[in-house]
Amino acid sequence: MRLVVAAALVLVASSLVMAQKVKLSVNVNERFSFAGPFTYAWTTPTGELKMLQVTDPNPDRWLTLWNPPIVSSIDRELRARQYTPAPLESADIKVTYYILIGPDVASQKMGQFMAPTMEWGLPPFSGLATSYDIAEKGSLVIDLYSQKDKVVVWRGMAQANIDLRRSDAERNAAISKAVGDLFKKHYPKIKK
Repeated sequence: MRLVVAAALVLVASSLVMAQKVKLSVNVNERFSFAGPFTYAWTTPTGELKMLQVTDPNPDRWLTLWNPPIVSSIDRELRARQYTPAPLESADIKVTYYILIGPDVASQKMGQFMAPTMEWGLPPFSGLATSYDIAEKGSLVIDLYSQKDKVVVWRGMAQANIDLRRSDAERNAAISKAVGDLFKKHYPKIKK
C-alpha cells in the first residue's frame, strides 16, 4: 500500500512540475522575407480574449491584468528586431494577440501503462485514479500580419496552466519570459 501511495505522490508532483512549463510553437510563412527593417502598428483593440468554462468569467478583468505586460513584451521583441512603430494605415506589419482560456484535465489510472495482455494475465485490480489534475490552461497567440501581402506571416503561441495565486509581478515576469523565449527561439534568423 505504501508503494502505491508513494507512486501516486510522485505522479502528482511530476504533473505539478510539468504544469509550470510553457509550451512554445510557431507557424511561419516561408515565402515572406523577414530581412526588414519593418514598421508595425497594433490593431485596435490590441488583443482579444476567448474564454471557455473558467472560474472567473469576467474578460475585462483578465484583459486589464494581461494587456500591459503582453503589449510591452511584444514591443520589446519587435524593436530588438528593427521594427519601428508607425500609424496603422501605413505600417508594414499589423500586430495583434489572442488569449484563449479553458479547462485542462489530466488523469492517470493504476495499470494504465502496463503492456497489453490477455485479461487473465493481469493481476486483479480496479482502475483507480491515482492522479487527477484540473487547471485553467491559457494560450497566448501572437500574429504578425503583412498588410502588403494580406496574410499572417508569423504566428507564435505560448501555452501554460494559469496560476491565479501568482502576484502581479510574478505573472508579468512569466509573460515577459514566455514572449521573449517565443521570439528568441522561433523568430526566423536573418542571414547577413
